[in-house]
Amino acid sequence: MGGGSRSGRPSYAGGGARSGYSSSLNKYVPTNQGTGIRRAFISFHMEDEAQVELLRHQARSDRFDLEFTDYSVKEPFDERWKSQCTERIRQTSVVIVMIGEETHSRPAVLWEINKAYELGKPVIGVRMYKDANHKIPEQMQFNRAKIVNWNMKDIQDAMEGS
Repeated sequence: MGGGSRSGRPSYAGGGARSGYSSSLNKYVPTNQGTGIRRAFISFHMEDEAQVELLRHQARSDRFDLEFTDYSVKEPFDERWKSQCTERIRQTSVVIVMIGEETHSRPAVLWEINKAYELGKPVIGVRMYKDANHKIPEQMQFNRAKIVNWNMKDIQDAMEGS
């Protein structure tokens, strides 16, 4: 999920330097207009956090218009956590689900996926291990989410196509 974990911590991924609060619009601007950088919410099982940290590190490369910043909600999976996640998903242009062995069965991850679809956000699955055929969450299968292997160019292309 930004979670689906024991601790219920989601991760919010934010884009580059010009993303953020716009005083002229009096609201948060979720994408960098004209820069190609897109804001993403990363949903994952906490036991996969090391791989998600590697994704964040790889995304910092100048070759990609991606930059992930951790805004984890370190709260239990409850109503307050859901409100915080809803707002963070609302502020993004895409939800990336890191697919590992247990992702398909993590309640918080499944909640985040459903919330993304409810808010009209595209969902992209990233297989953390290309040699493993881990189960895709049912909501993603039903909605025919794009599923890519962990390759930064493929992830960026999927984000741009969503």
